[in-house]
Amino acid sequence: MQDMYSYVEGKLYNYKSMKVELNSYKIDLEYLNKEYEGCRGKSYSGITSKTNSIYSSVENGLIKREKRKEMLQLKIIEKERQIRKIENALALLDDEELQLVKLRYFSDRMKPLSWLDIGQEMLYSDKKCRIMNKDIVNKLAGII
Repeated sequence: MQDMYSYVEGKLYNYKSMKVELNSYKIDLEYLNKEYEGCRGKSYSGITSKTNSIYSSVENGLIKREKRKEMLQLKIIEKERQIRKIENALALLDDEELQLVKLRYFSDRMKPLSWLDIGQEMLYSDKKCRIMNKDIVNKLAGII
């Protein structure tokens, strides 16, 4: 159970970076697609080199780019799936629970807010916030 708890917390802590990573993949894919616009095919009419290879360096480059493009598309699909699962799970939470998650996991700080700081913000004790967090993570565990 502790492994699942840590897994869910890890997903929540990494949510913002997942979104940034997804945008980065999309930018890379957009760049690759723009590179393709200038490429045109050339017919060799069966002329081959001494190695009997009909592939040129340009064709090899295009094949590599196509594989990179496919890899990026798969990464985008997987990242979008992970983000959607988190967003779907967060929809289960009430406003108070969502506020706690935002304060603890989605903060812009390098280090998460302490339970004392979160308690002060939410007008609860730090102990109550820790208990709420445990309940929230357990609620999300079956979905994320």
